[in-house]
Amino acid sequence: MLEQIQEIYNAVAGREDLVLAPEMKISQLQLSSLGLIHLICQIEDTYDIEVSNQALEHFKTVKDVLKYVEKAIG
Repeated sequence: MLEQIQEIYNAVAGREDLVLAPEMKISQLQLSSLGLIHLICQIEDTYDIEVSNQALEHFKTVKDVLKYVEKAIG
């Protein structure tokens, strides 16, 4: 799943030089607020899930996003 999130990140950020790791903080993704929203929207579309605003506020690391997606898709 991390590989697919990496592909989504690369497409949204327009870069491939930053390799995502589970322990990486969301702030290290070097995305604007709008970019982060776009990333989440692409993840929602890819996995056919919905990320609530409340859940979004709890995303501190890439691992938090991965755990949320895994739980949402079952």
